[in-house]
Amino acid sequence: MKPKAILPGIGFGSIKFGMEEHEASNYLGDPDETEVQDYGEGGKANVLYYDELGISISYDKEEDFRLTEISFESDKFVLYNTIKVGITKDELLKAIKDAKMGDYEHEDLASEGFEGKELFTFEEENINIWVDGNVVESIQIGPKWLDDETIDWPER
Repeated sequence: MKPKAILPGIGFGSIKFGMEEHEASNYLGDPDETEVQDYGEGGKANVLYYDELGISISYDKEEDFRLTEISFESDKFVLYNTIKVGITKDELLKAIKDAKMGDYEHEDLASEGFEGKELFTFEEENINIWVDGNVVESIQIGPKWLDDETIDWPER
């Protein structure tokens, strides 16, 4: 099977940021598991896990429970034709350069007790790439922002 394209700022396939749970469920079916994450001070999100697909999708209360984050943990999805779960850190760094993804922040999380874990953050595109033991383990994307308070929701 050819991997599905991860579309930064948009989603993947028919799944688009800004959808409500029932809209995404029309395409994905029922999740394998759901969880409510409480961020304190009234912030929370509903997270739906689709184990067979290797994704989780989050609906944030602050955005009226519209789809605000997708996490890919399977090589069934690919970002910029080459970046996917399972590639090495060296392959990731080459792909970042080849795709001209631009500036990113890099965090080595060993000092925080997470030996071998690293995070590459592309703030402008709202992309996080998690590396564990020199292998990409997760790609997270969210919608793009017009400013600090306004999401640029994709057309659906």
